[in-house]
Amino acid sequence: MVQPERRTRGDLIAAGVIALVVAVTAALIWWTSDARATISKPAAEPVPSLTPAPQVPTGLKQLWSANSAKTTAPLVVSGAVVTGDGGTVIGRDPVTGAELWSYSRDLELCGVTSVYQYAVAVYPDARGCGQVSTIDAGTGKRGPARTGYADPEVRLSTDGSTVLSAGDSRLELWRSDMVRMLSWGALDARVKPDVPQSPLCRLVSAAASSAAVSVMESCPQQSEMRLTLLRVSDEEDVPEVKYEQQPGVSSDADARVIAVSDTTTAVYLPSPHPVVNIVDDTGTVTASTRLDTAPSEHATMTRAGDVTTWWTGDSVLVFDSSGLHYKYTVAPAPNGAPVGPATVMAGELLVPVTDGYDVFDVKTGRGIRHIDLDRPAQSTAVVPAVAGSTVIEQRGDTVVALG
Repeated sequence: MVQPERRTRGDLIAAGVIALVVAVTAALIWWTSDARATISKPAAEPVPSLTPAPQVPTGLKQLWSANSAKTTAPLVVSGAVVTGDGGTVIGRDPVTGAELWSYSRDLELCGVTSVYQYAVAVYPDARGCGQVSTIDAGTGKRGPARTGYADPEVRLSTDGSTVLSAGDSRLELWRSDMVRMLSWGALDARVKPDVPQSPLCRLVSAAASSAAVSVMESCPQQSEMRLTLLRVSDEEDVPEVKYEQQPGVSSDADARVIAVSDTTTAVYLPSPHPVVNIVDDTGTVTASTRLDTAPSEHATMTRAGDVTTWWTGDSVLVFDSSGLHYKYTVAPAPNGAPVGPATVMAGELLVPVTDGYDVFDVKTGRGIRHIDLDRPAQSTAVVPAVAGSTVIEQRGDTVVALG
């Protein structure tokens, strides 16, 4: 009969040392991990859905305000108003501002935006602003995440179904599950040797839809600005590309991409005179709207209902969201001027003006009435949105609720 093996004292010591090493290693991994530095506080109960406002209120007053330096426009997502400041993202009750849920890390946020039911929080690491966490705004629970190479600073935007993250040298377009649909620009490492080297151009301005990204580029050895039209393809790092030089627009000019709808692009060009051009997917200019003056450096675009609006600094241009057909302009009035782009509430267009809001027929631009509001002067755009019967404004680094 074979004698059973017996554990010696040395065996027990070795096993103990191995167990200790495993435990210490696991503890060190946890101690240095992102998980230890993350605090997630989901909502105690699902966030109630918002009921659309039956009509525009006759008066407005401030209900609450909160710091939100990491958002550029009000984020109304799954019934919550989402704010971002420091390293923390908070879902708030639209009427009271009370905290419904929160998500925080020991890192300063690069920015916060949204897509479908998710708040999208972008944090930095050694490879730039490429650590992305999503939070279901209806529950406060974590959603899909991703990480990748990015610039140290990025500009985030959304069309509601995708997120564009754009820096000075690289951009990416993400689906709602955070899968990358399209990438363009610099890389920290070549992934596919057979893929041509990305152009080392400065990405001046960009906008996107779920089908395309348009980017204004300033490239070395080129005296004129270039509009690059990118289409989503089967390979995210090899998009369909079309280059359109902008004759007479110098490479250091203040040219910008305003918006993209499907594969149609609205761009601002400063010369030979200030103009907004509508460009189709072949690069052909299909329509032009001349501006009286050059826009402010803080000019801002919003999408609301069936319209896209662009605040130039003292006026608001209104376009159909489908096709970006120009509709009309809300110009300065003797008693005040627009101080930001527009939003839509109960089927009417609300434009923030110097002393409140002017209300217009969204189809024709006909003025309906004025709503008084005492608002401090802002150096940047006042960007409005609607949460049920509450109007939400982004004023610089602060989000303000009005009702």
